[in-house]
Amino acid sequence: MEKVGVFSNGGMKLPIGFRFRPTDEELLVHYLKRRALSLSLPASVIPDFNVFLSDPWVLPGDVREKRYFFCKRKRSKVMPTVSGFWKVLGKGKQIMASGSNQVLGIRNSLAFYQGKHPHGSRTLWVMHEYHLVDSSSTLNPSALIEGWTVCLIFQRKKKPRSHRTITLRRKKNCDLGIERPSYIDFKMEDRIGLCPPPPRSPDYELDVVETSPCV
Repeated sequence: MEKVGVFSNGGMKLPIGFRFRPTDEELLVHYLKRRALSLSLPASVIPDFNVFLSDPWVLPGDVREKRYFFCKRKRSKVMPTVSGFWKVLGKGKQIMASGSNQVLGIRNSLAFYQGKHPHGSRTLWVMHEYHLVDSSSTLNPSALIEGWTVCLIFQRKKKPRSHRTITLRRKKNCDLGIERPSYIDFKMEDRIGLCPPPPRSPDYELDVVETSPCV
């Protein structure tokens, strides 16, 4: 029997104070595997949605949070959407069962690019696509099971510029002879000009030595 899980506008909505943060193993064993076998899920928190045809910011749910979706697997390395395309990055990572050498599934990483392939501009949007493997196969125990996948979509945070980056940029400007403009506090100078000169000390005498002009 499925436990509490509320969907709002097609997206996941949990009770206040709850967060859906499954591990890779939990996601594969308790959600994707049961979805592929049409079994009841621990909670109704992952909707079915074809994420490969949609821009990431129009998907159901809160764009500020990590969002999970069940979706049919796509074989293509590049999947176009309305504003850009999803592109697979590198090779997939094997997800192992805890305390054993059994491969549970594969996690592929994808990035979203705006524009038309192959000249799109990479964005901060990322997708982790999880597949089950057929561990019962004697010929290829890591063979992917066709059908359902579960996709995690989120937006990477921009990395703040480090002190080293700023220092190197300043050094580069100095090497190129680029000077930063200096600023003068005219109000401060006006205040200094209006102040009387400091009084001379009575104990201080300025000796003036007269010298005759050179002949």
